[in-house]
Amino acid sequence: MRRILLLLWLPVLFLGCQSTALTAAKLYLQQNEPQKAEEQLHQALQTEPQNSEAHFLLGRLYADQGKYQEMAAAFARSLELSPKFAPQIQELRQHYWTTEYNQGVRLATRVKAPEVDPKIKKTEEGAPNSVTPTPDPDFPGALLYFRRATVIDPSRLESWRNLSYVYYQLDSLDATISAYQQILAIAPSDTSTLYSIGVLYLTQRRYQETANTFSGLLKLKPGYVDALLNLAVAQMGLVDSTAAEASYRQAAEADPKDHRPGYNLGNLYFTQKKYPAALAAYQRAVELAPEDQDACYNLAVTYLAVEQVDSAFPILEELAAQDPDNAAVWRELGRIHAIKGRVQESEKAYAKADRLGR
Repeated sequence: MRRILLLLWLPVLFLGCQSTALTAAKLYLQQNEPQKAEEQLHQALQTEPQNSEAHFLLGRLYADQGKYQEMAAAFARSLELSPKFAPQIQELRQHYWTTEYNQGVRLATRVKAPEVDPKIKKTEEGAPNSVTPTPDPDFPGALLYFRRATVIDPSRLESWRNLSYVYYQLDSLDATISAYQQILAIAPSDTSTLYSIGVLYLTQRRYQETANTFSGLLKLKPGYVDALLNLAVAQMGLVDSTAAEASYRQAAEADPKDHRPGYNLGNLYFTQKKYPAALAAYQRAVELAPEDQDACYNLAVTYLAVEQVDSAFPILEELAAQDPDNAAVWRELGRIHAIKGRVQESEKAYAKADRLGR
């Protein structure tokens, strides 16, 4: 009897180009031959573009080379395809982010090395006395590292905060605003960033953006006096004095001990020639902050505007004693002396104002 031959159909395993290339890439990585490894990884991805491990290894290779833009793209693609390598990716991002970020901090806070004074003997501990270290920050250098940190991990607010700080120190206001906007994209309720970007908008006279920013900030932090004052300035820039007056009044209600709302209200009323209202506002400001020379001066000038010369005179005399080089004060004193018929005193005061020339 013939024996029946059973044929078992076993799957045939083909080692295609992708597997060979990926294996070769791993070997090259172990042998510290990054260029050859990169070539093999690209070859592997040509045959199997959805291989998450190949994208991960390529990202790791780019990270080692400091090519962080390429690293970020490769890691992002790997995570799109599979979460398998997420822990390793997070660990690598943390490592490289920390390295770049810390170097940025070191450069931004760098100080000059202390100089030993050879004329001074050593201290009892044996350490030489030295000149106090002075700040010597390298902002352009720090900028490079903070930029890299934001590429490695765009979600870390510390990078963007320091990047905006360095841009500001370098007088790159548009770049500073852009960095602040990145922070707000991640943390839209960050009140400190909202305040800072609002101030920068105001500096650039972008009044509508300023008003929008501080209005948003006040929804998160009602009664924030500084925000209300800056909002009012923006509203004045938008030629909306009614809204500005309301903002100043809200600021005064929010902190009755703060003299700035009254001072600014006085300025607003004075420009509108509402002198009695300006007088009351300045009086309140000076009552709260008698050391504020600007408020005192404006109060004196407003007294003159409502023809209360005797009230203005002692204020101006006190200001002249405190700041004898203030030409504006001497000019107003000259005017009062003239009103009072004190010709000689008036001429002297006007002459002094002219000599000071400002």
